[in-house]
Amino acid sequence: MYQVLKQGIQCIIFLCALGYYLSAAALDDDRHQKVHIIADSGIYNYKTGINIYEGHVKIDQGSTHVTADRLITKNNAQHAMQEAIAYGTQELAHYWTLPNVGDPEIHARAKIIKFYPIESNVTLEQDAFVTQGANNYQGQLIHYNSQEQTITMPAEQSGRAILVYNPDK
Repeated sequence: MYQVLKQGIQCIIFLCALGYYLSAAALDDDRHQKVHIIADSGIYNYKTGINIYEGHVKIDQGSTHVTADRLITKNNAQHAMQEAIAYGTQELAHYWTLPNVGDPEIHARAKIIKFYPIESNVTLEQDAFVTQGANNYQGQLIHYNSQEQTITMPAEQSGRAILVYNPDK
């Protein structure tokens, strides 16, 4: 019983940290919403800071959502999340959020979505694409910094980066 209670408390700490990051690019109110993680299985390791959730992973917090086949998080020595990696093995991992009321939702899909909350960075790897309304970005590697509001698409050897921007939307 004690072990189950201890794991529950540790899971709540993790969920709060994950929720804070996921809401960085979303509505301001999202960061105050409860974080819900559903998966077929999960391992939370307070000591190592490495946590693994597998099988139909779904994360919801307000208007921010993530679906993936696998999620691995790594915390730093202060137990703050420094990295979260969502893997899409059966289907592409999917992140979507509403940045502002009245704006179109942002949808990001890739085989691997890496979140770096301390630096406000997101990296999409392998078959990556991002859409918001009529605008979209597509490539094998896309870096997004929410604080600087920059999208970087490095040169690729296996293909070209594609940007479709509609200035009227």
